[in-house]
Amino acid sequence: MAVRKRGSYWWYDFRCNIHKTRHRASLREARTKAQAEQAEANKRLECFGVAYGNVPQATPRLSEFIDKTYMTWAKTNKKSWPDDELICKAIKAHFKGKRLAEISPMDVERFKKVRRETPTRHDEPRSAATVNREMTILSRVLALAVDAGHISENPCRRVRRFKEDNARVRFLNDDEEARLMKQIGEREPLRSVVIFALNTGLRRGEIFGLRWTEVDWSRNFIHVTNTKTGRSRIVPLNERTRAVLQQRQQKSQSEFVFVSRRTGTRLRNLRNGFGKACEDAKVTNFHFHDLRHTFASRLADAGVDAFTIAELLGHSTLEMTKRYTHATDERKARAVAALTQKPKTRKVVTIWSQKQKRQAG
Repeated sequence: MAVRKRGSYWWYDFRCNIHKTRHRASLREARTKAQAEQAEANKRLECFGVAYGNVPQATPRLSEFIDKTYMTWAKTNKKSWPDDELICKAIKAHFKGKRLAEISPMDVERFKKVRRETPTRHDEPRSAATVNREMTILSRVLALAVDAGHISENPCRRVRRFKEDNARVRFLNDDEEARLMKQIGEREPLRSVVIFALNTGLRRGEIFGLRWTEVDWSRNFIHVTNTKTGRSRIVPLNERTRAVLQQRQQKSQSEFVFVSRRTGTRLRNLRNGFGKACEDAKVTNFHFHDLRHTFASRLADAGVDAFTIAELLGHSTLEMTKRYTHATDERKARAVAALTQKPKTRKVVTIWSQKQKRQAG
């Protein structure tokens, strides 16, 4: 017997003749018969493999492979490797003691389910997007294991990601900006960073990594090189951002534009300063990245075309840019309101009427 369904769950039931043992259990994560059969096949492989001294005992443990192989690769190829290191801690904790060949699609499905139901360290629900990022890291780890010859197939390829709601685009209106800046006051470098984000659209990491050598005073722009995509871009300076740079340059003794007042080194985070300022200003549901949304949305409202906005934001396609250009209803409202306005009557002047006027004169 392979697999069969009892009630709401699939079950496997087989005997290992080598050990004269019976293996029988439910597959609670299996949603289809195909998934149940795949899990049952993995259990058989595990049983007979151990008996003959083959897989999975011969393969490294997942935690060892992450520490020795994946993190070495990530530090060489990814700027965001510190984020990967945090995610990998959760992966290693969940798959503690598991060898690479022991990880089945059902194990990955279970990891996905558990992570979705586990709250964040701030005791908030974990979003689908966050779990999908963790799944991406796990898949990359197992893909490297395939390349290394430890396993024949990446089990993550059989597991679907969560559907994400990417429609959220939050931006500041003029009243919210006034309240926020009032709460921030003269606190540096928070004040300068917020002004810079609102007027350049740079990501937080791009702002923190900006160097004085990337500021072109004569041509009035910054050359952003520390980008998420790895492709540099040019962002012009307006009066507010230029004033911020001039003010900071007078006191700067670092190669970086934005420096921590506490450590005197490159700014790494804003701690709770930004969040506290938003809370005091009663600007709800607002994140630092939303300053970038605000920059893009205001450009769209000013009539700037999507191609220019994409270049300023560093987007390789217009798909992401459309989120910002469609974010506000001001342009749409003006367009619809125009339909109710009575058109001005214009006197039609033709060549024939002009000729008659000359003859009459």
